[in-house]
Amino acid sequence: MPVTLVELLRRSSLFAELSEVELEALARTAEAREFARDEVIFAMNEPADGLFVVAAGRVKVSIPSTEGKEIIIATLGPGQFFGEMALLDDEPRSASVAAQLPTSTYRIRRAEFERLLDAHPAIARKLLRELSQRLRRANAQMESLVTLDVVGRLARFLIDLARQHGQLLGNGWVAVRRPTHQDIANSIGATRETVTRLMADLEARGQVVNEGKMTYLREEVLRREEA
Repeated sequence: MPVTLVELLRRSSLFAELSEVELEALARTAEAREFARDEVIFAMNEPADGLFVVAAGRVKVSIPSTEGKEIIIATLGPGQFFGEMALLDDEPRSASVAAQLPTSTYRIRRAEFERLLDAHPAIARKLLRELSQRLRRANAQMESLVTLDVVGRLARFLIDLARQHGQLLGNGWVAVRRPTHQDIANSIGATRETVTRLMADLEARGQVVNEGKMTYLREEVLRREEA
């Protein structure tokens, strides 16, 4: 069954402290938005008009490089939110966001979001914690670009993708919907052709299994990386 917005908000660490009445009131103000794969949700430097919560699908957050190429700095899935930074500092959007898959979102308008922050200071603290975690992930991504070769960067990308968006199958494997090879290349600083070749190499060595648009990794790889 589809998850209702109230259930989605209740599961989110950002809104979990709200009462049932407050969650229902917030849900009534939110606007449902649907996006096709690759559709731009908002572009960098646009005025900010709200915060988005992902209900289904997956989005990519990106910025342009000095050469004008896309650099993907984050991917976000159901229950996660984006668009909060421009609401906090009243500046234009700091990055572009587009759907990697067909995606459903809810938009919480600026006025409602600011009212929540005023009424619930704990939300601001949780928001700062989430921003801190995203900054740490961005720092780790930059570190991998400097210290790892392209094979290591691809392996790290797949492990992080599986950890954040993967589905445990209960048979020792984790399944994750794989982004396009171009999106992977834009995330790890490589070319699409290199990603295609390396994905085939990883599969030939038995480190991953690729079937259609899905990639499968062993759970033990994720546990080893977390240790």
